[in-house]
Amino acid sequence: MQINGLSHAQAAQSLSGVQRNSAGGRAAPSDHAQSAQATDQLDLSAEAQLISQTQAADPSSQTEGIRWEKVNALRQAIAQGNYDSPERMSGALDSFLDAYA
Repeated sequence: MQINGLSHAQAAQSLSGVQRNSAGGRAAPSDHAQSAQATDQLDLSAEAQLISQTQAADPSSQTEGIRWEKVNALRQAIAQGNYDSPERMSGALDSFLDAYA
């Protein structure tokens, strides 16, 4: 076995400016410039959407232990853009540092 060191390693590449086609194939470069503020996007499969709709329509199908009022409050905060705040990020960082310091 031969080890050549890090000089041949490639750095991680950014995914910004890359779009995936809906068929799940290879990624293609984006035609538009990157916006000033990046946004996250989540695309659910048809199956996931069906499961979500079924669970919303039938409360008995909901998994025990999931606090749906919390889930829905978080979904609403994210949709309104209120979830990430400097105070929340500072608290999360403090908790992380307390756990690993």
